[in-house]
Amino acid sequence: MAKLMATLCLCLLALVSAVAGFAGGAGAQAQRPSLAVTDTRPFQVRGSGFEPRERVQVLLAVNGAQRWRSTVADAAGVFTVEFRVSLGPCARFTMQAFGSKGTRARILPRRVQIDCVSPSGGGSLGGR
Repeated sequence: MAKLMATLCLCLLALVSAVAGFAGGAGAQAQRPSLAVTDTRPFQVRGSGFEPRERVQVLLAVNGAQRWRSTVADAAGVFTVEFRVSLGPCARFTMQAFGSKGTRARILPRRVQIDCVSPSGGGSLGGR
């Protein structure tokens, strides 16, 4: 009986170790690159999932005008950039980030404020 218990304990320990190793491996996978607007005054964007210390070029396009910013992701692959622009709540914009190691992320065309009621879509890249 004692030998059976010892065998069961070893099997259980092996199973727990295997599950822990699998979960740790899944957590260690690279995060998918993404962009998120964190503030609109000034217009700030946060990128994550980039390679550590990767140089990143960020493009903001509004109504045919473009603004570029350059930055370097930190050790966790995260960066924040600021665009000193004036965008109305109904402005439609697109944002893309291009990393020097091939990482890319984008925000598809969308409005600054989701519940915008103005049909004009007003917005420009005029600086402040």
